[in-house]
Amino acid sequence: MLKRWSFLLIVVFFVACSGDDCNNEVDLSKVDVELEFEDLTHTIHQIDSKEDLKAFFDSNPIVRDYFFGFGELVPKEAFLNEVLKFTQVPKIKSIFKAKSFETFQELLDQNREIREYLTFEYLNANRDKNLKDVYNLLANSAIEDLSTIQAIDTYLLANPKEYEYFKFVFNFQTEEGLMDENYRLLQNPYVDTLYQETLRLISAQEVAYELDQAFARLKSTYPEFEAPKVQTVYSAFGKDVYMSDSLIVIGLDYYLGEEASYRPNVYDYILKRLTPDHLVPQIMQFMSLPYNETAEGQRSVLDEMIYYGKAFAFAKQMLPCIADSLIVGYSSQDLANATVSEAVIWNHFLEEKLLYSEQPVHITRYIDERPNVLEIDRRAPGRIGQWLGWQIVEAYQKETETDFVDLMDETDAQKVLTRSKYRPRSR
Repeated sequence: MLKRWSFLLIVVFFVACSGDDCNNEVDLSKVDVELEFEDLTHTIHQIDSKEDLKAFFDSNPIVRDYFFGFGELVPKEAFLNEVLKFTQVPKIKSIFKAKSFETFQELLDQNREIREYLTFEYLNANRDKNLKDVYNLLANSAIEDLSTIQAIDTYLLANPKEYEYFKFVFNFQTEEGLMDENYRLLQNPYVDTLYQETLRLISAQEVAYELDQAFARLKSTYPEFEAPKVQTVYSAFGKDVYMSDSLIVIGLDYYLGEEASYRPNVYDYILKRLTPDHLVPQIMQFMSLPYNETAEGQRSVLDEMIYYGKAFAFAKQMLPCIADSLIVGYSSQDLANATVSEAVIWNHFLEEKLLYSEQPVHITRYIDERPNVLEIDRRAPGRIGQWLGWQIVEAYQKETETDFVDLMDETDAQKVLTRSKYRPRSR
């Protein structure tokens, strides 16, 4: 178990666990979990040379590849092949060979998608240039006459301005270029502000303590469980969480909440659950994957509902002191709206014959991410089928007194629904 956390942190945790809904019956003192935890935020902030950055990346390849973009690099040969295919398209050739700027404009106006591809992002990023600069670059190019990737490679190396242009258009980066970009990023004063707010708005130590407690509960339920190493980083919103059997890496800057000066560029209905309080419940839902058995083959709406309901039940089992709103990722208002409308929601599923539908549109509409489910009511939050599945799973647990491990092993969604005797609760 984690040692040496401050007395205040432990007091806060146990006060949080004093609510009526907090099932803290499991004795964790005899559960042997050694959580290896490493907060890398300070290490990243102290990098002051590209040599330091390279050494850090060499020691932390997952952080390098997943949070700083190196895993998304494409081989140069693939980039050159894309350039070759693109420049052999007849419409592209005619644009490159336009005899005048006016003809160039006309051809782009006739092919709006090509215009956007060739000019929009490039000019947006290079405010000192205009459409005529692009024309001059392409009108003097001979790249459309080349027929092999070797020839294009030689040509671009000899014409660095065109090389930079095509790298931008095809979003191609070399390892050296990405290293330079990441180093400049980490020296940016705005990113320094992000680091300072990461220290102020979220406690890596508290996250570690909560995971340590949750992992202890997990091991008490599944003795074969071995706790993965946990690292925390900040990367200017490179990624939120990386997870494997042996390693979890958390981008703390993703979870700073409403007080942060900068937030990830995601939809508002997702952004509202990127807070410190939501972090550990989300991780524990991910942790349910190896234990949450499900039937193979085509899946119905009911199958998806029960699957997610079991995932929420898993997170609640491991985090009994956490509010249901944090488990399901709803605001308090969204949870209240769902709760008071449970009968309306259930009746909608029955009347529209949704439970056994395997149509992708129904999975998307009632299970997947959406700001709300207008088909039911504008106040019905997205993922409402997931929440309803949790209510059915809870009813099944209460009605059958099923052992938790047996619940997670259950793959028959129809059995769970039938034996739950589920009915919407009176409000």
